[in-house]
Amino acid sequence: MLKAKILTQKDQEGYARLTAPQHIRFSRFSAHEKIQGYFENIDVPEFMSSDRLLRLDTLYGTIQMGYNPQKGQSFIFANIKQSIFDTAPARHQKELKEYQMMRELKSGTPNIIYNSKRRAASAIILYKTEPMPWTRRSVEPYLRRVNMEALQKTMPFLDRAEQLSKRQGFMQEQKNLQLELAGKMSERKYNEMADIRARQTQLIAQQNMNEALIYRKSTQERLFFRRLNGALDIQKHEMYAYYRDRRRGGAQAKTDTAPEQPKPDGDKDE
Repeated sequence: MLKAKILTQKDQEGYARLTAPQHIRFSRFSAHEKIQGYFENIDVPEFMSSDRLLRLDTLYGTIQMGYNPQKGQSFIFANIKQSIFDTAPARHQKELKEYQMMRELKSGTPNIIYNSKRRAASAIILYKTEPMPWTRRSVEPYLRRVNMEALQKTMPFLDRAEQLSKRQGFMQEQKNLQLELAGKMSERKYNEMADIRARQTQLIAQQNMNEALIYRKSTQERLFFRRLNGALDIQKHEMYAYYRDRRRGGAQAKTDTAPEQPKPDGDKDE
């Protein structure tokens, strides 16, 4: 009963996303698995497809880490799923998506096509440009942006600003109650002291819930980045060597197939 009074709907959503079961799959680089839902431009010169190194599935979204050999960078691709916490605009977008996926006949041909568009703000891709391991600093600039819904919903453990602010407020309120209690005690107003102690008890419960949320988020953040860096570090040497050899092979093939330059007139054979 106390938990129901303390938690708001936003807090309940946060706890549900943090405690959702996770299915983690590490992919071998040599398998060259594709990143689900991620589309690349294959028309670029010397195209090399991205490889998936890790996939993390929950009830509310999917997080995939891949390596782009064109840029030589690892990246995170995350997309959210429909859930009980989605808002009315999200449900409206889902209806639009279902309508767009209805099959339509091409004019003049019997072929059937399927037209579908990704739901707005349902996916995000983050590249790590600095040659450093994945850390909180890699994604922190994007946490508070309004249009980063996919990041906030698939990785809620990264945002602790609200809980840290509440912690300071709870500490200040606890000091105020302690001073008020001391004043009532000196005045011997015991009935009012009981009310203050009840408020202190409720405040302590809120503090404990807030501290538990901070601890869970920090723990999941450490584990998340440890998995990302582990999946990359274990096979990065093999991966870098493979693409280095591919680039050398492509450059050698270009040299071998280059047209032979005509000889100058003075070098013509008699």
